[in-house]
Amino acid sequence: MSDYDYSELLNRAEGAFSKSDKRESRLKIPDPETINEGKTTIIRNYGEIVELINRDPKHIAKYLMKELGIGVSQEGNRLLINRKVSPQVISTKIRQYMEIFVICYECMSPDTEIRKVGRTDLMFCKACGAQNPIRGVRDTRTEDTTVEEGKTYKVTVTEVGQSKEGKAHLYGTTIIIPGGKKGEEVRVLIKKIRKGVAFAEVLKDKK
Repeated sequence: MSDYDYSELLNRAEGAFSKSDKRESRLKIPDPETINEGKTTIIRNYGEIVELINRDPKHIAKYLMKELGIGVSQEGNRLLINRKVSPQVISTKIRQYMEIFVICYECMSPDTEIRKVGRTDLMFCKACGAQNPIRGVRDTRTEDTTVEEGKTYKVTVTEVGQSKEGKAHLYGTTIIIPGGKKGEEVRVLIKKIRKGVAFAEVLKDKK
């Protein structure tokens, strides 16, 4: 699963289920519509997004809270994040959520559901019948809330700067990644942090 970026996964899924309008439409998650009120970011169409993903909105909110390292709360169809977060970062986190909790690991169908069997959460695919334990894709510990020098993290490049450097965002910190390409998921070592900006070195994934 981690060997494929989301764009490739999406293309494969759309090709496999092109005859199913319902399945295909469920993959077309709208971009988050955000506004800022002071230091708070509000996702105005959160209800629409979670309805298409077909997962518990509280579960998605909890995932975003852990990934962003900040408190969130839901008000009706809106999600409130207790700091300023760009729509690009939110989109990336939602795509990562889908890779872990929505898209079938076998046939790439989004037509799945999560069931708890004993103490294990399993993904059941209604399209191919596969049953798999939920897989995590991150190297960092869930209790981490800050980016630190000397630590490694798995991040997704969300933008490319004027000097062609990749940029990722984690726990409120911008991470500069030399040679990073937009949409690429990489494991990086934080070399230094200056004024809230981290400078990283790309590491090769372990085989």
